Amino acid sequence: MIWHIYKKELIDCLRDRKTIIFSVLIPILLNVGIIFFADKMMARDQTDSMSVAVTKNSDASVIDWLKNDDNIKVIESKNPLSAVEQGKALAALKIPGDFSSEMRNMKSPEVTVYIDSSSMNSGATADYIQNILNKHREAIVNKRLGQLNVTSQTIAPFNVVEKGVSKEDDGSLTMIAMFAPMIIIMGVLGGILPSANDIFAGEKERKTMEALLMSPVKRTQLLVGKWLTISTFGIISGLLSTLAFVLSVRYLTTVLNNALQLKGHFTTFIFSFLVSLTLLALLGAMVLCILSLLASSVKEAQSYTSQIMMVAILPYFLLMGKSVHELQPSGFLIPIYNVFALMKQLLYGVYDMQSLAYTIGSLSVCTVVLFTIGYTMFTKSRWVLGKG
Repeated sequence: MIWHIYKKELIDCLRDRKTIIFSVLIPILLNVGIIFFADKMMARDQTDSMSVAVTKNSDASVIDWLKNDDNIKVIESKNPLSAVEQGKALAALKIPGDFSSEMRNMKSPEVTVYIDSSSMNSGATADYIQNILNKHREAIVNKRLGQLNVTSQTIAPFNVVEKGVSKEDDGSLTMIAMFAPMIIIMGVLGGILPSANDIFAGEKERKTMEALLMSPVKRTQLLVGKWLTISTFGIISGLLSTLAFVLSVRYLTTVLNNALQLKGHFTTFIFSFLVSLTLLALLGAMVLCILSLLASSVKEAQSYTSQIMMVAILPYFLLMGKSVHELQPSGFLIPIYNVFALMKQLLYGVYDMQSLAYTIGSLSVCTVVLFTIGYTMFTKSRWVLGKG
């Protein structure tokens, strides 16, 4: 009987074009657009067209240092600070007019770099300019030390070198790990949202729930059939979002494609991914079933579910700056958060069976508890039939 209810609800949802558009097509198009945009941002040369404003009476030697770099565009202005504020330049330099003479007299003239603190491009330009100035400063220091017959090792007894403990990464893997969990999980939640609102709140609003309850079918079977229908749309949407993500990275990107290389543990990766995706769809579907039972209309259900979507995306921001090695085992006991964390581990090639077991266990327990709550509500006419 559950199978018949499941099939009937599935066919009814598939007949609605809005369900297909909002559950499948729009999430896929948005995901492809995000990936394409991220790849273009990474492929763009950040040092291109860096403009710096200086006064006309600035020291010529510093101006020549900047002009010799092809990535720097020097703009002469009466008021360099105003040029930055008006967006005509990304940074401004204040250079003393007697800069060269003070250096020859063994003094330390000051060069000030002004930036727009609200602009990332302005900050990157300032860093690039400082690197140019530091190189020339080191060259002058080495020249002076040579004149004094002093080696550079005398004032630099040791060097500090920073290296990553993981494999070399140009930032593409970090970008993949940042976008992939959000795209996949939001694909799952976006798939269950339209059908969940319509299957319960929609039927109450259309007054068709009464006729359904009068049929010789147990309420448990009705609830399970509807719940599995909603979960199916979540799983399908999640899988299609994943497929669109992989294909767009493979064939539409140049930088991100290098990071999407699954070497070894392929079976473990697929198993962990499918299990976590399925459990997330079941859990999210039951949460939306409860909210849809609380609502008396589709519009009211949408107002409830919009708040849940904001809560569901919160773990994404909590994990954004964390490394996979900083994840604690206790974090995999928190529903939704553990799915984000597990997918991040999988993308970095970390296969921890304890994390997988904690994720499966916590999602299963939470789903059982929510199903009990949903079943209790479904047995009460005040929640099933709505107002009046």
